[in-house]
Amino acid sequence: MKQFKKILQVLLPLAMAGLLFWWVYRDWDFNALVKAFSSGVHYEWFLVSLLLSILSMVLRGLRWHQLVEPVCPGGRKSVSILSIFVGYAANMLLPRAGEMARCGILAKSDGLSFTKTLGTVITERVFDVICLLLITALAVFLQMDVFRNFFMNNPASMAKLQHIATSPMLWGGLLVLIFAFFLLRKRIQKMPFYGKLYELALRLWEGMKSIRNIKHPFLFIAFSIAIWGCYFMMFWIVKYFFNWDMPLGALALLSGFVMGSYGVVAPVQGGIGAYHFMVIYTLVFFGVSTTDAGIFALVAHGLQTIFTLVTGLIAYILVLFIEKSANQQAGN
Repeated sequence: MKQFKKILQVLLPLAMAGLLFWWVYRDWDFNALVKAFSSGVHYEWFLVSLLLSILSMVLRGLRWHQLVEPVCPGGRKSVSILSIFVGYAANMLLPRAGEMARCGILAKSDGLSFTKTLGTVITERVFDVICLLLITALAVFLQMDVFRNFFMNNPASMAKLQHIATSPMLWGGLLVLIFAFFLLRKRIQKMPFYGKLYELALRLWEGMKSIRNIKHPFLFIAFSIAIWGCYFMMFWIVKYFFNWDMPLGALALLSGFVMGSYGVVAPVQGGIGAYHFMVIYTLVFFGVSTTDAGIFALVAHGLQTIFTLVTGLIAYILVLFIEKSANQQAGN
């Protein structure tokens, strides 16, 4: 039964990704992608994208090390950085497997607490969500006129949003869940799994509190800005890959980047399908043809997937080499 559940955990997200990808590209002409490559490709921008991808991972590893050090001192920066590469590659294969993978690497290579480092990963994720929300707010604020004109010209879209926000079923269902939790909380506390979950939550919380104890908070913020800056630049330069005319400015591309970021966090392998859907329809909103938007999304996501898998494999080999060298020195 446990083996069956593990198989479902792999197959269901993969099936969802495949179905969503098919739905997004079901009427799309893939010959357009062949024509785009045959018309001329600026491969130097591919190299720039690779360098930005590597830089973002290194910066993320350095930032994570800042969170790990206060709760689990003694970890090596090099191992933290390599574990980031491995973790992101693992996430491409299994949803959320990367978080477990990088904590496992630190536990095995440097002897750090798995649950405490997992707590720091949760802290990192929460901070990234805050960064994404701030970038979203910035994109909306800087383009207020664009969205205002859209909703004025499309009153039906505004009506749908208002209907969702004021839905009695949405708010009623939320209230029922809250009421049921408080009504049954004493019974839940008596269940066997509650004690184990409570102990695990305490250890995770200890790791999450690391944000209060980082030695250089401004450096942590600088790392975060640089990481998201790299992500945006990787998205931006896709417009220069081919000999096409994509007259989009920084703000329009920022909107595409933001929506693509929300697609990546969908519970499917590597954001497949979800990322493409969000990017395509955002770029179409700003006047790009569906064909060009489809090419943009395919290349942006596909290239980053290849970079992540290849660098993740190389990092994993380096981790094994480090562990082997450490074991040999311990034996001597």
